[in-house]
Amino acid sequence: MVLRRSDQVLLLRRSLTMPFAPGMHVFPGGGVAPIDHSSADPFRACAIRETSEEVDIVVAECVLFDRWITPEIEDRRYDVSFFLADVQDEGRLVTTEADHMLWLSPAEALERHQLGALALLRPTQIVLEDLASGRVEANMASVAPKLPRLRADGRWDVVDANSGEVLVTVDDGPTISETDGRRSES
Repeated sequence: MVLRRSDQVLLLRRSLTMPFAPGMHVFPGGGVAPIDHSSADPFRACAIRETSEEVDIVVAECVLFDRWITPEIEDRRYDVSFFLADVQDEGRLVTTEADHMLWLSPAEALERHQLGALALLRPTQIVLEDLASGRVEANMASVAPKLPRLRADGRWDVVDANSGEVLVTVDDGPTISETDGRRSES
């Protein structure tokens, strides 16, 4: 859940004991639970429930903003829906899955990431870039499931996981350090 309060968003630093992406800064969220399947949209229900469980913020309304699928080369695969909600409450950390929470502008988060002081997974970085540049409405109009796929030449295609259409080609893709927590931070 991308929680937006005024011009800031909430990021959590994952505990170092987490098996996936320890030490990375992420939006509140988690896995779909059996109770979420009683909803017409289990992914939205999951995002709302996890937000309450992790940061004690009740979300009444949210919209699908983006969706990413973990590359095929990863051992752990996830299909992550990013929902966007405007909130007033600053919340409080009530989970052991994270050890720190902070509100900051998307631009400040990206600046800290560039300086090596805020570790981000690639999808989180791209969502922050979209928020910082004002591409919010464009994203919500058409949310394609994005799947990074390594090419033979070492570059990465980001493809629509449903159609296989290449959405963009980039020079660098996710690294194992993003998911195993071995990335050094200052």
